[in-house]
Formats: sequence, C-alpha cells, structure tokens
Amino acid sequence: MVAEDAAAQSAPSSSEEVLVTARRREERLQDVPASVAVITASTLENASVTNLTELSRLVPNFSFENYYRAGIPYVSLRGISTAQGGEAPVAILVDGVQTPSLEFVNQDLLDIASVEVLRGPQGALYGRGAIAGAMLINTTRPTNNFSNDLLLSYGRGETARFVDTVSGPIIADRVWAKLTLAARYTGGLIYDSGLKRDADWSRQRSFHAEIDVAVSDATRVEFRAGVVGGVDGGSFLAQVPDGKISDFSIRPSRNLNTTDTRELQAYSVKIDHVTNFGTFTSISQYAHSLSDVLGDADWSTAPVAVQRNNITVRAVNQDLRYSSPTDQRVQWQIGAFFQHRKVMNFLDVFGQAGGPLAGVKLAGGNQDSHSTAYAVYGQTNIDLGSGFKFTGALRYDVDDRYDNDRQVRGSAISTSFNALQPQGTLAYQFAPDINAYVTIGRGFRSGGFNGYGDSLALGIPRTYPKETSTNYEAGLKTQFLDRKVTVNLSAFHTDYENEQFYFVSTAPIARNIVSIKSVTIDGGELEASWRPMQGLTFGLGIGVNDTNIDDFNGTALFRGNRAPNVYGYSGNVSVEYRTTLFEKFEGLARLDYQRNGPIHYDPTNIYGFGPTAYLNARFAVQRGGWSVALWGKNLTNTHAPTVFSPGAFAPGLNGRIDNQPISTGVELSWHF
Repeated sequence: MVAEDAAAQSAPSSSEEVLVTARRREERLQDVPASVAVITASTLENASVTNLTELSRLVPNFSFENYYRAGIPYVSLRGISTAQGGEAPVAILVDGVQTPSLEFVNQDLLDIASVEVLRGPQGALYGRGAIAGAMLINTTRPTNNFSNDLLLSYGRGETARFVDTVSGPIIADRVWAKLTLAARYTGGLIYDSGLKRDADWSRQRSFHAEIDVAVSDATRVEFRAGVVGGVDGGSFLAQVPDGKISDFSIRPSRNLNTTDTRELQAYSVKIDHVTNFGTFTSISQYAHSLSDVLGDADWSTAPVAVQRNNITVRAVNQDLRYSSPTDQRVQWQIGAFFQHRKVMNFLDVFGQAGGPLAGVKLAGGNQDSHSTAYAVYGQTNIDLGSGFKFTGALRYDVDDRYDNDRQVRGSAISTSFNALQPQGTLAYQFAPDINAYVTIGRGFRSGGFNGYGDSLALGIPRTYPKETSTNYEAGLKTQFLDRKVTVNLSAFHTDYENEQFYFVSTAPIARNIVSIKSVTIDGGELEASWRPMQGLTFGLGIGVNDTNIDDFNGTALFRGNRAPNVYGYSGNVSVEYRTTLFEKFEGLARLDYQRNGPIHYDPTNIYGFGPTAYLNARFAVQRGGWSVALWGKNLTNTHAPTVFSPGAFAPGLNGRIDNQPISTGVELSWHF
C-alpha cells in the first residue's frame, strides 16, 4: 500500500490541524462526531511502523495479526473479529478505493500520508463488512514540487528494506505523477527446529504508480496501479500440547519448507467533476490476487503429507456518488456501489515421497465461489443551530453468493444476504474545543458457505448466516491549554448477532464456521496527548472490550463466557522528544510502551493468554533532507501467540504461531 497525529499519538499544536475524510468530507479531527484514530506520516516514521500489525499497536481496541499465510490475517476492532475464510470486520479503503478481499490488505505501508481508523459500525457509508468500523489508508499526492524520498534499512534477521518514491509534475498545474519502488528481504526471526532455519523468511517487491490529470478546472482524473509480488515462508505452526500455551521452547518443527508465493495487482480510476450543485465522483477498480502455498501438511518432521493450496481472487468495483457543496447548512450525499468477485480455492493434500502414504491423495477440493454485491446509500449533515448538528445516513446492501466444489457433483449452493443499515448522530459544541456526540448505528457482514465435505463430516449447516451489530455510543472531544492538551473519550454498547467463529476438527478432519447467536460488547476508548514544551509530546491510548456470550446455540452452553479472539483491553503510552543538536542537527527520541490484556481463543475460555507488554524505541539524527536512525522493536523480547488454534492437530494438541522476538536495526533516509 502506498500513505500527520491524533490524540493518542501527537495532538496538533495551536498552529496546525489534523484533517480527516472518514465521513467522505474533509473535516477537522476534533469536530468529527465519532471515535476516530489518525496515525500520521510523522508518527509512522517516528514509531518505526512499516505494516498494519505494527500500526494496530498504536490504535486502542484494534488488532491485526498474521496467520498461516499473508492473505488471511486476523483483524479485530471493538470486539468483532475475522473468522478464517470470512470477511474482515472493517471496510478497508486505500485512497478511497475499497479493497475487495483480505487477500489484498497485508502489504507494507509505503508512502503513506495518514491512516484513519473509524471505530463503530459504519455500514451506512461503507456497507457490508464495516460491521465494526472502517480503515482509510491515504497515500501522498503528487504536486508541482519535484521530490525524491529514498530509504534504506537493515536489521536483525538479515532484514533489509529499500523504498524509493519519486513525485512531481509532468505538466505544471495539469499533470502530475508519482512512482514508488520497494523491496524487502528477511531471513526471518522465528526458528524452525525441524528445518534448522528461521521459518518466517520473506522476499517481497512492490511497484506503485499514480498519474493525476486536471482535465479542466472542474474535472480531475486519478489513475493508480499497484503490483506486489514475492515469496514468504508460511504456515509455521508449532504443535503445542494442552497446558503448554506459554512454553515458547516449543517451536515449529517441520521437514518441508513451506512457501507462499503471492502476486497482487490493483488498478483504479477516480474521476471528480465539480458543478455548481455539487461534486460527482466515480471510482472504478480491477483487482487480482494469487497465493500459491506449497509445503508441509502435517507440520511435523515425519514424511507424512504435502499440501498445495492455490487461491485466486478477481474483483471489479464501481462506486458512484454525488455530494452537495460543503458550504451549506444542509449537506447531503447519495451513491451506489457494485462489486463482482470470483474466488477459486484449489487444495490438494497427498502423501509425501519417502513416507508410508507416498503419492496417496489424502484430501482436497476445488471451490468456485462468486459474490455479486449491490448497494445504494445516502447521508445528510444538518446544522441545527445553537451548537447542535445532526447526521443521518442509510444504506441498503444486497450480496448474492454462490459456491461449488468442482470435484463434488451436486455441491453447488447459492443464497442472498441483505441488510438495511441506518445511522444517526447528534453532536453538540459546548465551546470551540469541546464537542460531544451520541450515535446509534447498525453494521452488517455477509454470511457464507462451509465446504461441502466439511459440513457433511460434522453435521454443521452448509450456510452460516449474516452478522449484524447495533452500536450505541457517546463521546466527548476536548482540547485546552492552547490545544497543547487533547483528551478524547468514547463509550459504547454493541449488540452483536450471529458472530462467525472458525474452528478445526480432527476427528473427522473438517474446517468450519459456526455462528454464536448473541454477544454483547461494552467498552470504550481514552486517547490523550500533552505537549508541555516545544518538542516534547506524551501520548496515551486505552481501549476496553468487555465481551459476553449471551446465547451460543439457544442453550446455556458457554453463556457468560468471553467472545473468542478479542483482547480484554489494549493500551499504549508514548513519549517523543525533538531537540536541536550542535546547532546544525535535529535529534529525535521516541519510546512506545504497548500492552494487551488477556485473550481467549475459543468459546469454552479454556485456552487463553496474557496480558502481554512490548517496548519499542527509535533514536534519530536529522540534518537537511537526510536522517539516520536506530530502531528497536519488542525490546522486552516478549513471547506471545499471534494466533492459537485449539485442537488443530488432535484433541489436546493445538496450533500456535508465535510473535517475532526482539529486533533492532539502522535506517538511512534522504529527501531531496
């Protein structure tokens, strides 16, 4: 992906503002009646953030973790998480273009201007998938000023990065262009005791290009293309017996080096045409992804089984909308959205050469899945006077889905998921820097289909239903002492229906998603910052998720337990100091302390972990356009699961993917 701070990171001084587009209009962050975290370009650099996993550590109540391959990360926001094979709980947009699948999300953050995380259901604007919120990744824009930004980094695990972004005018005031080239290589940091090497190695390359054309004073067209490719070490699960979840001497131990070869392509065109009555916007996208996994299927040193898993996604998006001028007391926006997506998932598991089952086909499938989604939506913002403002939004989504295992006759199935998603917000301004709001909103995530053979094996329904969330929220946003202090508060209650939970069975072997009928989530966020003097900033962010299973399956089973794969709380504290050194240099020091509360990995709450804490640091010296920095991540060398799958290998034998241990490195950058 090719992308300054909000309250928890670096509050704006009296001379600067943080502007956001979370509601599809440019607004001052402190005026937006919603819980929004904004991570700016300067914070990304100063906190040594290079990917969404690291970014999520800075956003309370948000987590993003890698799973057994890059295309299916675990994403959680405000207690609502991803089920493997399901959809993300957040709508993710890059430069206003909605990503059609999680397959496209897990990329390095390159040339980022800001990342906005909008918490709470945002279905009224962003549709299906925005059941917990939305994330907007905004890249820098080319201008009339030529620039070249070059970065080189090297760290522990033979980790090397190269990023170069060239931007400037082709025809001044008419045509601008930007090109980003990047490469990343790492030998890895997580040791595989069977292979006698690190398992999380990676070789990636990225190409992103943008051309902006001012066709006229009223019309602007933006062309974007991105290609990401490479190969990773994948599927490095450790086999962990019951009671040993905290024993990190247990490592992945395989006899085959699993590879995940990925290629991502995305091409988009955005057109903005301004008239006296408003702005017409069209966003079109074609996206294609390929993930080819080849390697160990039994995750042991024995020559038992090999897997080949090939996943292809093709998608076309079209978003059309018309927005009123922004200088009116009543502002409005109407739009329509279309997406067609096709997913091919081929799996072949066979006996490994030299083993007792050599050449024998053990399992497989050839899933052909289609989805066609339509939506219409509208939003209005009304200045009621006397400090009151009202925002109302409504969206109706239809998602037609089809699934067929081409290897099984009669397995074809189709259905349609739909939902009406309203949202209403009332905001009141007590003073120029004190704003409060209350909001009610509804979110929706499509259901889907379990594999034909898997559902038969366990007697699980082939179709799992759509999810819905209804969120009630109140918030307060404040700034004082000449905006040197920012304190933002939010509290919410969410009624969450049909939570999708993924589990693995080994007797018989099956992978399925089931629904937890009813969950309630109570929580909130506190985000604050303080600038006591020039160059010194303290930041604080705390998020709480109190989840409760009210009804698992219509009985008392698991009632009162916590929902799976959700941290009870998350928080971060940062201190950043800038100063002049020797009258010619600028020095930077930043420390980030992050803490995650306890987490449970299934509805029984038998398997759990935490809390955990991490410390990151960065020290840099800058002069003119160049800088040199030393960085450290996980300096406490904390060990924790990023993913834990109960019973993944056998009853009492679980799958665990570990986080990366301590890493340090040096970074050089030039801007000219």
